[in-house]
Amino acid sequence: MISPVKFISIVAALVLALIIAGVIGGAFIGKNNVQNFQVIQSPTGSVRIQSEGGYYFKCFDSIWTYNKVNSVFFSNEVKESKDADGVQVVFSNKGKGDISSQVVYRLYTDNQKMLKMHEYAHGNLDVIDNLVLAKLKDIAMLHSSNITSSQAVEDREQLAANIRKDFVNNKELAEMGIIVEQFSITKINFDQQTESLFKKQQEADLQKKTAEAEKLNLQMQKEKTIAEYEKQVAESKGKAEVEKIRAVTDAERQKELAEIKGKQDVAVAELEKQKAAIEANKKLEIVEIQKKEEKAKLEVIQIQAEQKVAEAKAKEQQIKLSGAISEEMKYRLDIEKETKIGVAKAIADGLSKVTLPKTFIMGGAEKGSPMDTFFNLMNVQKAEQLNKAVK
Repeated sequence: MISPVKFISIVAALVLALIIAGVIGGAFIGKNNVQNFQVIQSPTGSVRIQSEGGYYFKCFDSIWTYNKVNSVFFSNEVKESKDADGVQVVFSNKGKGDISSQVVYRLYTDNQKMLKMHEYAHGNLDVIDNLVLAKLKDIAMLHSSNITSSQAVEDREQLAANIRKDFVNNKELAEMGIIVEQFSITKINFDQQTESLFKKQQEADLQKKTAEAEKLNLQMQKEKTIAEYEKQVAESKGKAEVEKIRAVTDAERQKELAEIKGKQDVAVAELEKQKAAIEANKKLEIVEIQKKEEKAKLEVIQIQAEQKVAEAKAKEQQIKLSGAISEEMKYRLDIEKETKIGVAKAIADGLSKVTLPKTFIMGGAEKGSPMDTFFNLMNVQKAEQLNKAVK
């Protein structure tokens, strides 16, 4: 079992060893974070740059650490900067102001420029900030003197853009190993006199805007009144136009109905005319048929009468051939009488059977109709002979 004295001796030895190891480690092992770079100077005076992150070997070297990228406020606002280092400027109208801004700059470029920057700053970032601020003041005062304080208020972004153009990537700072990457104005504070002028101008602008607003309101009221009037006029015109269209439509409808009725009447009349023509044609056809039938009957009658005449002549010829001269004279009158009686009887019998047409179509172009034949047979002379024979 270890005695207390011996245990204490062991612990003391371990602590001493750790202390010695820490001293040795601090003297021979260095560390750099990736967001930083270090300027390392050996005891012999040689200088090198450690830009990569991690541990490295050193031997009682002097080390200065810088941030690769720095963001700093040059501002009179306490919440942004405790140094009250805003840029004081004078505008073209003699108004004064303080420009508060934020600047982002980079230090890590190439080794030669970093060493030049280190010679100037000796590891003190405030020295670098003041160098950046000095250049910012030159540029800000230059551009502010070209505008009025009112313009600075109304178009602050344009002022910032003008400063940014000359400040970002400024060649003089870049020669020192400082590259300005971003610049923005956070606020502009003006002196009391300028603020008073602003207040008056603001009141004047407010009155102007009020007057413009009233004018605009009056204009709107006027336009509204005109619009209402035009709307009423348009509605009245629209109603009148609708009534006109309706009246025209009704008139056109009545016209169309009348035209349809007229066409219907014409069509009915045409149908009636066609029907009448058809009926007339039918009657004509019937009359023609009857005429042909009666003609045929009259022809039969004529043939029968001619047969009687032929028989009489044959008998007369027979008497002549037999040499009965005495008989010829005897029977001549009988033959003529019988002949006339026979012919008259035949005609009378034929006429009793003839049905004359009830309808006569006068002025026909056809020749030799039954009626013509009848009247040819019944001339005046034959009618007298027929009356004598019958008696």
